Amino acid sequence: MTLLEALVALVILGLASLGFLGAFQSASRATRDAAMWVQAVGYAETAIEQTKLGNGAEPAPPAALPQGFAQAIDVQPWDGARGIELVSVTVRFPDGGAFVLHRLARSGR
Repeated sequence: MTLLEALVALVILGLASLGFLGAFQSASRATRDAAMWVQAVGYAETAIEQTKLGNGAEPAPPAALPQGFAQAIDVQPWDGARGIELVSVTVRFPDGGAFVLHRLARSGR
């Protein structure tokens, strides 16, 4: 094996390893983003359930949540249906994204 062959082999090995590092980085980013989405959905579902139980029947001002999340709750009467409200919860991510959850619920009033 000559020095030239060894250098070519090292270049090929280096390029292959760069591809694997890119794949690992993408997988890591996807896992982190999925964890943020799961946390946001959990916050939104908790707010919906609290509102349905009557702990937040009035529209609430935006509230800070742990780890940089923020949420806003909006409750409006549903058109054409008496005693039903549209509850909308918006959870904002620390990086600027948002998740909005809408649910119809019986009016607690």
